Amino acid sequence: MVIIMKKNKSIAKNYIYSLFYEILVFIVPLLTTPYISRTLGADGIGIYSYTLSIATYFINFGKLGFQTYGQLKIAESRDNKAKLSIYFWEITITRFLSMMFAILLYIIVFFIDKEFSLYYFLLLIFFASSILDFTWFLQGMEEFKIITIRNSIIKILSLILVFLFVKDRNDLPIYFIIIQGSTLLGNISLLTFIKKNVNRVKFNELHFIKHLKGSLPYFIPTIATTIYLSLDKSMIGWITNSNFENGFYEQAHKIEQVAVTIVTSLSVVTMPRIAYFFNNKELEKAKTVIEETIQFSLLISIPMTFGLIGISKDLIPWFLGDGYESCINLLRIFSALIIVVGLNNAVGKQVLIPMKRQKEYNLSVIIGAVTNAVLNSILIFKFAAIGAAIASVIAETVILILFMYYAKDIISIKKIFIKSFKYIMSSAVMLIVLILLSNKLCNLRSWGNICIEIVVGLIVYIFMIFLLRDSYILNKFKFLKNKIINVFEHR
Repeated sequence: MVIIMKKNKSIAKNYIYSLFYEILVFIVPLLTTPYISRTLGADGIGIYSYTLSIATYFINFGKLGFQTYGQLKIAESRDNKAKLSIYFWEITITRFLSMMFAILLYIIVFFIDKEFSLYYFLLLIFFASSILDFTWFLQGMEEFKIITIRNSIIKILSLILVFLFVKDRNDLPIYFIIIQGSTLLGNISLLTFIKKNVNRVKFNELHFIKHLKGSLPYFIPTIATTIYLSLDKSMIGWITNSNFENGFYEQAHKIEQVAVTIVTSLSVVTMPRIAYFFNNKELEKAKTVIEETIQFSLLISIPMTFGLIGISKDLIPWFLGDGYESCINLLRIFSALIIVVGLNNAVGKQVLIPMKRQKEYNLSVIIGAVTNAVLNSILIFKFAAIGAAIASVIAETVILILFMYYAKDIISIKKIFIKSFKYIMSSAVMLIVLILLSNKLCNLRSWGNICIEIVVGLIVYIFMIFLLRDSYILNKFKFLKNKIINVFEHR
């Protein structure tokens, strides 16, 4: 047996790596989104959003359930290089074959939709990058430093190329190539790490059917998730026949997703560790990590939600430019997802999946997907993009309620509400201050005013948290204070 991973890998360090990337995820859209909104226009962004949603169906079909299944199998076998290598090749080859089948099905789209055939063709780069996407392996190994470096390079490269080559609406094909091509190059860069940590194995030692069967339970939620994350964009296109509505939806959703990604980054880091604890029957350690993750998620997601609602009226016109006023109400609706999706990740992916309660997880996601599809078909007709946003929030909330019900023996719902109370109170005070401040600034939508609103909101929230004496924050503050004192005492 070969030990290939230090068991004392720090969750804190991994979260710092992950958080660094999430900060970059925040900064890059901050720079590119206003530029792209003005350069490509809402209709150009709408075309990108619509065609990408169609391609995503086929991509996720090709992935089956290997993204989550593979991560868990690697997490379970990371102390045994021989076993890990066999798992890696079995999963990689099976995944490759399923992706090739998905590509064949996708090509049919070229012959059905002549209007966007060029863009569908360019999205073949998306398929290539998905085939070479080995983040599931690195996540299972808890190698978040490598993921952070890779993703950071992708973001910076795409940022530079967009500014250099995307100049007007006619450059939409170039935008497709840059966004998808930079991801492909980043995935290719991971091959060096794979080569160092995976042995070659004999083909006759590999068994594929067991992994095909094993991944199928994870495939169901993947398809269901695709439905409620991509179907809304597809249905906006089908029902409204408007690229502009899809463009408004995409831009508002993109801003909300930046906040969601920051909240869910800790769940991504802690999931392999929790799976490791559950696999080794260390239930109390798993519970401790889960409770910490939920507490942290509530601490940052609730003020983010209230904050976006408070600054959206000033943020959208300044950030996206003229003609995007429809995004204001969309962003206010989407902001609720920051809390809901954050908890969904903490409960679903850190409790139900590691505990192998895949049946309950799948049922919850399927019900959420059906809810989303039904509501979309009703609300989009009446409210267009706003109807799709409402449907998404309701569907995610339904999933959260079901997740909490199925995880009630591990997580106390009552505790979650109790922990939320002080954060809601603090955020409500912050929202009132932001509304008053916005009126005081006479709605002057400048970079400086947006910064003032964010800083003031943050100060008010932190002040209220300490005023209400939140035990989680006070304990963390005390721990940090003791750490600093110890550092100076040992010098």
